[in-house]
Order: sequence, then C-alpha cells, then structure tokens
Amino acid sequence: MSSDERHHGRSAVTPRPAAVVTGGAGDIGREVVRLLAGHGLHVVVADIDRDRAQATAEEVGGTSVPLDVGDPDAWRAVVDHLTGRGLRLDAAVFNAGVALGEAEILDLDLTSYRRAWSVNVDGAVFGLRALVPLLQSAGGHAVVTASLAGLTAVPFDPVYAMTKHAIIGLVRGYAPTLAARGVGLHAVCPGLVDTAMLGAAREELDRLEFPLVSVADVAAALVACALGDDPGEVVVVQPGRAPLPYRFPGVPGGRTGTPMPELPSRLPIGTHRNG
Repeated sequence: MSSDERHHGRSAVTPRPAAVVTGGAGDIGREVVRLLAGHGLHVVVADIDRDRAQATAEEVGGTSVPLDVGDPDAWRAVVDHLTGRGLRLDAAVFNAGVALGEAEILDLDLTSYRRAWSVNVDGAVFGLRALVPLLQSAGGHAVVTASLAGLTAVPFDPVYAMTKHAIIGLVRGYAPTLAARGVGLHAVCPGLVDTAMLGAAREELDRLEFPLVSVADVAAALVACALGDDPGEVVVVQPGRAPLPYRFPGVPGGRTGTPMPELPSRLPIGTHRNG
C-alpha cells in the first residue's frame, strides 16, 4: 500500500472479478460455472437447491447462495454476498428456467403456469434490477438463457414459448439503454438441449433421431456473451453450427409518405388511467 493510499484509507488490493449464475446447479448451469471459473472468475452459484448449489460451487472454489429467482426480496442476499466479500461483478448469467410440457389450454395448471412465469421471466427482471448497479460499476455483461421457443411457435408447450418470447422482448428493449451505461445485455437461444429437462420426451426424440444441442455448446455461447466476447444481442445455438446473431426482420411501417421516425427510449405511454 502506498503512502497516498494509506493516507486516504484505501486498500491497494484489486477486487476479485466475479460472476453470478442462476440455475447454477442444473445441467447447463454447472458447465457455465466451470467455464467461468476457468477464466479466473469467482463464481457465485445461485440455485433454489441449496445442497447442489453448494456442491457445484465447491468444485470450482466458488461460493453459493440459495435463491428463488422469482422472489424479488431474495435477490438482496445475492447483492450482500457479493458486496460483503468485496467481489466485482463482471458477469451475470440468468439461466434458471422451467418448462411445462402442456399443449392443451384447458388442462393448463395455474400453479405451474405462474411458477413458469416467475422463474423464466421474473427471474431475469428481478435479477437485472438487483445486479445492474454492480454490473455498471464493473462494465460487465448479463446474459439470459432464452430459447428458440422465443423466436418461433411451440405447439407442444405454448406457455414456455410465451415466457421465452417475453425474455427476447426484455433483452431487446433494455439492451440499448444498458449499453449506454456500459452494461452488455444478451439472450442465447438454443434449440432443444440434451438435458434432464427433456424428461419423457427424450425417448420420442431419440426415435425421431432429432438432433439435440449439446450442453457444452450452449454453455460456451452463454460464457462468450457474459465475458463480452460475442457482439450478438440475441444469439442462436443449433446443432452442428457455430453460434450466430439472430437478425430480426423489420415490421411494416405506416403509409405516411415519409420515413417512420425512431421512437425515443422514454415515452410516457400508460402513465395515465382512462376515465
């Protein structure tokens, strides 16, 4: 410590770079944790399964936090965990997710429906609210595990697809404003991935010889985005090909005779009630 640093009461120790991975005890999450640790980051494994989160963290010399991502108050523990250890948040991977596997609207279980929205959507929204200030301080990146289900129709699980469409809208809407504050925001959209989430469907997929995306490929794409190595805002991962940025088609404009102007990032729509 220099005399100037002693005079001002500052430590010469540089904060250790860190990453948070939600759903970090699952198939994809564990591989993401290993890859991030391999890049020298202290990884905080956040998962609702306390024991598996701790075991995963111990494998890489990281730490863990039990977390229900859909509980906004629970995120305080993640922030306290990082700041209490003097960690610098360089990367956040919002990977927690659940599927329903229900194709029939009349059979839709409302408890499962609300849980899917809570984990898949609220988990990203509440996570960003909690961690963006820390990411901004480090100039870090956040990435959400979305799905091809967020880019196309999925008749065998429409509610899951709805939640992933919501994630795509969230990422595309917030990415420009967060980029202006030095925070990258991305979504990774894999096809069907070879994980335990496939459940009983795995047998039918095997019968059809349907190609599955490997866990390793999805994790590599997530980590590339989390470390700022991939410029894609929304990245597609399919079997047998390198990850590629998804190019969204434009929507038809109005026939006004003049080019449609770009909308501002802030527009007070919905701030007043009717009547």
